[in-house]
Amino acid sequence: MTYKKKLLPGLIAELIVQEGEYEGKYRTRIEEVGERLLSVGAPFEHGEVVPLREGTKVKLIFWDEVSAYSFVARIMQRIAAPIHLFVLELPDSILKVQRRNYVRVPALYPITFQTVTKEGLSDSYKGTMLDLSGGGIRFLTEECVENRSILYFQVGLPNGDLRAPVLVCRAEKLEDSKPQRYCISTEFHEILERDRDRVIRCVFDIQRAMRKKGLV
Repeated sequence: MTYKKKLLPGLIAELIVQEGEYEGKYRTRIEEVGERLLSVGAPFEHGEVVPLREGTKVKLIFWDEVSAYSFVARIMQRIAAPIHLFVLELPDSILKVQRRNYVRVPALYPITFQTVTKEGLSDSYKGTMLDLSGGGIRFLTEECVENRSILYFQVGLPNGDLRAPVLVCRAEKLEDSKPQRYCISTEFHEILERDRDRVIRCVFDIQRAMRKKGLV
């Protein structure tokens, strides 16, 4: 199980139930990694624990900065105290999905964003986009953002407003900035393909304008 070194306590993951009454996608977190078993936080919906039964088949997806990984497992045990957990059996191997490479261009636009939490969306915060690609955005903000968290952001692009969820891949504190600021690198998370296509068209338009100015 060479992939186990990628499974770290505190890592944000996605738990997918592919059939049944509670079919859907849920945000979770890896709590403990054993030799053959993995404990993840039981997801909440509308303030209540999603009551998946022991034996339910689920798909777990997690990420690093290069790839996405997934595997299918069954819930071996439910734990209610001290925190709600699902215990999954680890497989012998997992599926690795290589991320697509997208052209990234400088793009300075004001954005607003909210953090996705178990209770819903947080207050709205401000930031400044630094660059844009079909895979995600990078932006500056004065708000401290948790690595691997999911944000819901909004930006006005030349070809229209864009609202989409993103996954935080890296959150870097800028040591010498006053006021304190953070550089946040993200990738789009379950973005609609028509919205991604619109982003890619915007990137091409920015590239074309840069070429006319002799900047690329």
